[in-house]
Amino acid sequence: MSRLRHVLQQLLACLGAWVFIAPAQHLPAWSMLQGLLAALLAIALRQPGWQRLAHGLFVPAVVVMQQAGIPATWYLLALLLTVALGRNALVERVPLYRSARRVADLLAGRLAADATLLEAGCGDGRLALQLAAQRPDIQLSALENAVGSWLLAWLRWWRAGRPERLAVACRSFWKEDWGNYDAIYVFLSPEPMPRVWRKFLAEGQPDSLLISNTFEVPDIQPDERIPLGGPLQKELLIWRHPNGSQ
Repeated sequence: MSRLRHVLQQLLACLGAWVFIAPAQHLPAWSMLQGLLAALLAIALRQPGWQRLAHGLFVPAVVVMQQAGIPATWYLLALLLTVALGRNALVERVPLYRSARRVADLLAGRLAADATLLEAGCGDGRLALQLAAQRPDIQLSALENAVGSWLLAWLRWWRAGRPERLAVACRSFWKEDWGNYDAIYVFLSPEPMPRVWRKFLAEGQPDSLLISNTFEVPDIQPDERIPLGGPLQKELLIWRHPNGSQ
């Protein structure tokens, strides 16, 4: 349903721009106006900033590339790269985020000795490698199902000397048994957080931790909040199983 809404926004902006400028005669000017209208619609609908930017740039970018005469092969390569790195943004509405260095420092100080940690959606592996370097006693599993991001994470792991207690795998964390871990770390988006909570309740072992970077579980107050101080990465939210406040 949300995908259809985005398509309708673009079509409505196309029609709105057509009222003022004929695209067949002034295509660049029409595309700029279309982009402006699409961005204004996204703002009016209170969509996230990245969606406003995407709506505003989509048609103007298509027109610029079309007029530049770029070979079709480059479009195919761009599509494959987008899917490889941004699969989760397309399928699960989870953009590719990179956790700040402060997150690794806080986790290193917060996790118990010899803890097992699942990073559910490790992106390019930055956080996992930082944490493995600071806490070699921890058993880390870094899972990523976007092939391009996983490949970057695997290359980082290889260059770091293939730390034995860090496993980097290309598979969905939804299929992983969370009962095997003392802590689960996620940095996703608001969209999957209710499902994350249900899985944590169903599979998490007693006193295990769910740690979310910035994004809350609706209507469930965390047991701890640790400020991060960033514009995007605002705080770590920690729930202890099964004691989340209702």
